[in-house]
Amino acid sequence: MASSRAGGHREVENLDDPVHHEHIRAALATDHAGREYKLVRATTQVVAGSLHTYYIRFDGDGEGDLYKITAWSRPWLKEPTEALQVTFVGKHVEKDRIAASYYIRFDGDGDKVQYKITAWSRPWLKEPTEALQITTCCTRNHVTMVVWCKMFSQNMMIRDGEYTKTIYTMIKEERFLEAINVLNGIPEVSTTRAGLSLLGHCYYQTQDFIEASNCYETLVNLVPDVPEYKLYYAQSLFQAGLFEESHRIITAVDAPHLKDKVMQLLSAIAYGNEDYSTAQSLLLQRQGSGQEATVKNDEGCLLYQANMHEDALARYVSALQAGGFNPHIAYNAALCHFRRKENSQALNYIAEIVERGIRNHPELGVGAQAETEGGARSVGNPPALAASGLAQAFNLKAAIEYQEGNVEGSREALTDLPPRSEPELDPVTLHNMALTDPVGGGAGLRRLAFLLELGPPTCPPETFANLLLLCCKHEMYDTAADILAEHTHLTYKYLSPYLYDLLDALITAQSTPEEAEQKLGVLANSIGGRLRSLAAKVQECRSAPDQNALRMALREYESALESYLPVAMARAWIPWRVDDFQGAEREFRASAEFCSETPTWRLHAAHVLFMRGDRYKEAAAFYEPIVRQNYDDILAVPASVLANLCVAYIMTSQNEEAEELMRKVERAEERKGNANGQCLHLCIVNLVIGTLYCAKGNYEFGLSRIAHALDGGSGARLCADTWLHVKRCVLGLLTGLAKQTIVLPSIAIQETLAFLRTCEAYGLTIPSVLTGPLEDSGEQPPTIGLEARKLRALLSRLMEYK
Repeated sequence: MASSRAGGHREVENLDDPVHHEHIRAALATDHAGREYKLVRATTQVVAGSLHTYYIRFDGDGEGDLYKITAWSRPWLKEPTEALQVTFVGKHVEKDRIAASYYIRFDGDGDKVQYKITAWSRPWLKEPTEALQITTCCTRNHVTMVVWCKMFSQNMMIRDGEYTKTIYTMIKEERFLEAINVLNGIPEVSTTRAGLSLLGHCYYQTQDFIEASNCYETLVNLVPDVPEYKLYYAQSLFQAGLFEESHRIITAVDAPHLKDKVMQLLSAIAYGNEDYSTAQSLLLQRQGSGQEATVKNDEGCLLYQANMHEDALARYVSALQAGGFNPHIAYNAALCHFRRKENSQALNYIAEIVERGIRNHPELGVGAQAETEGGARSVGNPPALAASGLAQAFNLKAAIEYQEGNVEGSREALTDLPPRSEPELDPVTLHNMALTDPVGGGAGLRRLAFLLELGPPTCPPETFANLLLLCCKHEMYDTAADILAEHTHLTYKYLSPYLYDLLDALITAQSTPEEAEQKLGVLANSIGGRLRSLAAKVQECRSAPDQNALRMALREYESALESYLPVAMARAWIPWRVDDFQGAEREFRASAEFCSETPTWRLHAAHVLFMRGDRYKEAAAFYEPIVRQNYDDILAVPASVLANLCVAYIMTSQNEEAEELMRKVERAEERKGNANGQCLHLCIVNLVIGTLYCAKGNYEFGLSRIAHALDGGSGARLCADTWLHVKRCVLGLLTGLAKQTIVLPSIAIQETLAFLRTCEAYGLTIPSVLTGPLEDSGEQPPTIGLEARKLRALLSRLMEYK
């Protein structure tokens, strides 16, 4: 199942990689530029980006003189200072210092007389005078008693003799980071079985699996006769993604009482390596082991991987019945319902996971980000978060909302996650945030590209397909072609034959539309034949009493229709992109047999009829049901639909209907106000109507409409999108005046000049051109203010021309 766990630290094997040394030199540029160094050790962690930690030693320094450097890389961000943040942390020590303060009283002194002695111990240093430094405030040498002794470690005061109680209390209260700090302050921890065992457990619970594996590796060498430590060592390596090393260690465990756990870990390793046949054979050996719920869950995982979602769901339900509620098994069941398009059942499981998570773990702060608008304190990635299943549940809820077209609801689901800082986000959350990025496609595409470069098992399997689809959505077909060429090994692994053929046709359409049309035709005929056979199957099941068979047949038909619809849209898109609207209408008529009742098909069919220029009545007949369906929430209708419907009414002499619709939108915007962001529906409607009148030669009314839509050029509605309509209409006016084919009253020209003057003042810093999601030329884009000044100058010159 998809994991929502943040990546642990991993040791970097290739210390000679030039990228690492570029990061180090960048960190040393300020205070240590030019100094020679040696890279001793490096680790990497998958966060929201990648976090590299380097330990270096300058030439001439001692063996214990290490310096720590961190480099946080987020390549999807455009700003270089944000895309790579390097920090020279400073001198690094392997253990925290220990400071002991002793308060003493000498014989003969009064009760109020005390003397303080401080001992600073750093046992990792070789020089004795540095390893132990003692300071005192007196010179007398006959000590009778120690009044009290206090130990300080990481700003924590622990009385002498209370270390065991304090550390176990921290572990019981799941304060593992504090326990790690205290344990690292005790020199004996790194050489004793008890200390290493506690430290390894704490590291494992904080998901720092590399450090945990280091502790257990030392324990295996220290007490080789204890097989449990070999098991823990193998588990830590597995969680760190080091499957081969984990397999090597776990196969050496020979302890009958650990047989079930060994077999379970071997199954997990085979599953992680996608060796499902081996995982299946190991699972058969675990039958009757007394772990019915675990075995049922693992059976469900194998069935899910084979796309047998119904059988997998049955195993998960059996596991929940056998072992009681488990959030991870419940999530697996919800995932099966999601794959079977049974979103309501999936949401029921999600609601139960969330309810139990909030009740059992209030410290995780579910929903705190939404309440504080992103200002909540991070809770990190504690064991409670992993055990609660909340991260998986909220991500699945976001996927359901996204699939249903509710992108805002998807963002809200991700906002309800327990608050974490960006470096603490797991790959699944990062992937879903990329798809729902409210800023635009640029950062989302960069995040997906970053995840793709990480590769499995860190990269979610959906990343490859989603990255290609987003590139095609933003018409970045060359980029999509490059990604396909660079990752051919992923094509057959993560792309279905249908999706590959569709993407191949879309990319081919850029150079050879005829070949692309032929490929899409073959794909459409194949799916169309399947749809006809499934339609016949549905009719047969309707006359039979078996309702389950009917539901299965309907689900298969809907799945095939979902595959057919993008192909039909792509076939119509090829003539559309060259303004062949008659050819696009022909393609829509060809697909009406299967798609005529789907909202997407009807919407795009209306757009094609509208663009024909002589089919406004038919276009309005398609637009009207969309508006009526959301008439009580008119702002839920896309602004383009409202604008086109108003134009269609005007062009068919239904001006009253157009005015009524515009009044309805205006009232809705007034009620909504600025509570949920700016509303541009009425602005877009007026822009489109104004552009229509300008295209018909009525510039006086058309430009007044446009000026009204933009609040006279002084409002927040002035942006690159709206400015495009303004300058096209003004340029049309300038062309007509220059050719003397247009006569405009003087007052209308003065109003236009005043409108442009206002746009010039308010648009000085607003870019006037739209850029693609990954376009970053480095040049300063032209502004609306500059273009408005040029247009105003041209209009003034034409008025002066005689």
